[in-house]
Amino acid sequence: MQQTIDCFELARAGGELRGAYPLGQLQRLASMLAGRDGALVWRLRGWREYAADGLARDFMALSVVATVQMACVRCTGPVSVEIQVDRAYRLVRSEAEAERLDLADHEYDVLAGSCRFDLAGLIEDEVILALPAMPRHECCELPGAEAAAAVEARDAAASCPAPPGRTRPFAVLERLGNDAQNTDMIED
Repeated sequence: MQQTIDCFELARAGGELRGAYPLGQLQRLASMLAGRDGALVWRLRGWREYAADGLARDFMALSVVATVQMACVRCTGPVSVEIQVDRAYRLVRSEAEAERLDLADHEYDVLAGSCRFDLAGLIEDEVILALPAMPRHECCELPGAEAAAAVEARDAAASCPAPPGRTRPFAVLERLGNDAQNTDMIED
């Protein structure tokens, strides 16, 4: 598993790298998932362009695809999530330069490159950012929804007060509504 690369050499050579990282080996990402089976399949391509002033500018493009299992926010069961990342980066020599240029460059994300660039960290970061905040199935029930529906149906059918120890939060409003219907209106 390739962890680091010389990103400036990749751009200068116009090279391309491909690979896969098992989900279980990416600890930060794996901690957010319901399962560690599967892999992130990635492709990284580098290139160099020359500006009008003759200076070289280095770039990289990253593509990542994967299917991961996350916990559904409704039923807490595993749900499959398709991940597709396509990002392009402009490489610079320092963090200060990256910060300065990132606000001005709307086409590319600006990264501080190096000869020992953490490729695995970049891929893991991009996939984490691509995860949905609230993964869920198209159709699913809340945990315990069947039991809650049965209790509600029983209470509605019985038309009686809630069993001892169980509060009915809208009972006061119900009484107020009934009292309002029983009041005579006085007209002048």
